[in-house]
Amino acid sequence: MLLRKRFSTILILFGIPLLYTLLFGSLYSANIVKNIPLVIYDQDQTATSRTLVQAFADSERYEIVAQVSSQEEVEQYLHNRQAMAAVFVPPHFSKDIKMSHSTQALIETNASNLMFANGVLASSQEIIQTFAAGAGQKLLEGVNQPPAQALKTVAPVRLSVRITDNPTTAYSNFIMAGLSINGLQIAIFLVSCTLLTADYLDLAGRRKLPSWAIIMGKLIPCWLLAIVSGLLCIGMLVFYFKLPFRGNLLQLLLINSAFTFAMSNLGLFISAAAPNVLATMQNTAIYIMSSFLCSGYSWPQFAMNKFGQIYAALLPITYAAADIRSIMLAGHAPNLLRNSALLFGFGCLCLLLAIVVFNLRRKQLAPQCQEGLT
Repeated sequence: MLLRKRFSTILILFGIPLLYTLLFGSLYSANIVKNIPLVIYDQDQTATSRTLVQAFADSERYEIVAQVSSQEEVEQYLHNRQAMAAVFVPPHFSKDIKMSHSTQALIETNASNLMFANGVLASSQEIIQTFAAGAGQKLLEGVNQPPAQALKTVAPVRLSVRITDNPTTAYSNFIMAGLSINGLQIAIFLVSCTLLTADYLDLAGRRKLPSWAIIMGKLIPCWLLAIVSGLLCIGMLVFYFKLPFRGNLLQLLLINSAFTFAMSNLGLFISAAAPNVLATMQNTAIYIMSSFLCSGYSWPQFAMNKFGQIYAALLPITYAAADIRSIMLAGHAPNLLRNSALLFGFGCLCLLLAIVVFNLRRKQLAPQCQEGLT
């Protein structure tokens, strides 16, 4: 009976799990984060230092986005998130190696996203060890030591690490803000997606009220309450769970308001277009399950395939969750104003579509409303 009369149920039971398996399997098939944006500050500018730089360039883990000539330029690249790691080669690097003096290269990485930090720490250590072993071997071969003995005798370069934003590499600092924002979007969706669908006939019959007034009457309370809910979530993370908060409240309020505005209006548009509550909740579940994992919050967008990058670009949480984490851990979000403007623009588009769709359906339902009154 189930197979014959409820084919849609069978389709959901098999289709959605297979769809998610295919989606996430393709997104995370790379297994490791590659092409991490890297900036180089080579203060030595010798053949030896360029060999070390080339070792990073040859690694699939890194993509060198710039080679700069000052500490200030390095900090600017890291501050603006144009690079997620930096390599510092000290002056006299080559001379110290040749004089058998110990020297060190410094790597600085942003640990707000542990996917970057863990990849940088592991791969940079491997690169430095390989380079140091080669340099030490050549040094001792030059004084007539056998290659095997030379390799075992000295490794003249050490790696120094500087971790910013999340220096303890705490997993809670990395993940908790995103999970809270995901919980907020679930709550907004569960509320806003049913604001119109549940009592469409009753709303359509209110002839004295224009469609935009009905929509705004639904939107404003939902949006304002969602803003308060978002702030309470962050407050709980900071005051109860002791997560750091290095930004200011205005930054948080701006991105939180933009995100809740976008999500509230997206929910209203779905509510205006969906034929019934069941269809609304099914569409909501499909979106919620995929949005956080595809948003780039944990697994970076540049490591996704093209479909994943396009899908992530359509998700409001993509433009909010990482910014909120950056505000908390780094005290700033380089793309805060741009992302807030995009979210408000997206929200306005969804609001306009919701009004248009709701107005059209009101006209279609007008005869039923008249019959109900008579």
